[in-house]
Amino acid sequence: MRERARHMAALEAIYADSSQWEALLGIHSRHLAATDEPSELARAINAMAAGLERSRGLERQFLLSVSHDLRTPMTSIQGYAEALLDGTLDDAARAGEVILTESRRLDRLVRDLLDLARLDARHFTLHRSPVDMVEAARRTAEAFRPAADGQGLDLVITVPTEPVPIDLDPDRWAQVGANLVENALRYARSRVAVAVRVEDGSAHLAVIDDGPGIPPDDLPHVFERLYVARQRPQEAESGSGLGLAIVEQLVDAMGGRVTVESTEGSGTTFTASFPYVG
Repeated sequence: MRERARHMAALEAIYADSSQWEALLGIHSRHLAATDEPSELARAINAMAAGLERSRGLERQFLLSVSHDLRTPMTSIQGYAEALLDGTLDDAARAGEVILTESRRLDRLVRDLLDLARLDARHFTLHRSPVDMVEAARRTAEAFRPAADGQGLDLVITVPTEPVPIDLDPDRWAQVGANLVENALRYARSRVAVAVRVEDGSAHLAVIDDGPGIPPDDLPHVFERLYVARQRPQEAESGSGLGLAIVEQLVDAMGGRVTVESTEGSGTTFTASFPYVG
């Protein structure tokens, strides 16, 4: 009886709403009358309590993850705006271009976030056009240079001298690149590298950090939607639950694939690959 009372109290603490609690209590009472087995009731309550707790955790994590994707363009805008105010930026026109581009992308992100949150439903729109991956990668990486400088990180961009044409949605590609670079900046110790190469009929964008790496047990799950919620992360880590899932979904929708390689203690490499149309 004590065990049953303890489980009831735990479930009641999770579900404070009286109407919901009464409905659940009615279900449990009918179950008890039918089985008259306290151990089965305890297991049922445990399962329901765990499910309710996880649902609440996922809802909190989703809100935190939405703020993560909003912060990505805001980081670039804030960095260039501060550089302009400090007088440390010589090319004001370049800063204005980045701020305008990122503010437009931010506007699109706000309108599309609900669709992107429903990743399984594929609710996003693609507007394909020819894109030079070299220029696109350089532009995306440069938008994060103020943030990298502010963290004392080297941002290295390595691209071919010739254009690398690919056919995809420029804004969605920028979203993919920005999420990968922002993720690398979060974990890097001293250096982030952005590289473009053509190999085996594909154009590859690689984003490399020299951070702590990803544990082998977590590596297969890094692209899962809200995976970090299951790991009960620290609040400071809670921004990565949606960004990488969005990357994988968008890359797949544009006919590409994204992979990750990591050695614990030696950094991580994310690579987004697309068919080379040159």
